[in-house]
Amino acid sequence: MGFRYGAITKVWDIKPVSNTRTDLRISISRKNQESGEFEDEFSGFVSCYGTAAAAKAAKLNKGDKIRLGDVDVTNRYDKPSNTTYTNYKVFSLYTEGETLPERTGSVFV
Repeated sequence: MGFRYGAITKVWDIKPVSNTRTDLRISISRKNQESGEFEDEFSGFVSCYGTAAAAKAAKLNKGDKIRLGDVDVTNRYDKPSNTTYTNYKVFSLYTEGETLPERTGSVFV
């Protein structure tokens, strides 16, 4: 499933940074059809931005499962250190019992 809208994730760590940002350590797994075992597709740190997303993320507990809403991935290359930095941002998330809104998509003109 990967890091995308609607992905089910497990929360491993919660770190409130400010009232508009909370950092989470999450993982996303999928079931291997051949072995029956779960394999990580994504494991890393994400930042929840915005008052609503940051507040909701700050109330999570280790081990909770959430669905990702609106997300963004950006990266920056630092030439002097020859390093690429990737940032994973979450703008909305849904806890168990909350309904994930339908995606309507946009039309390219």
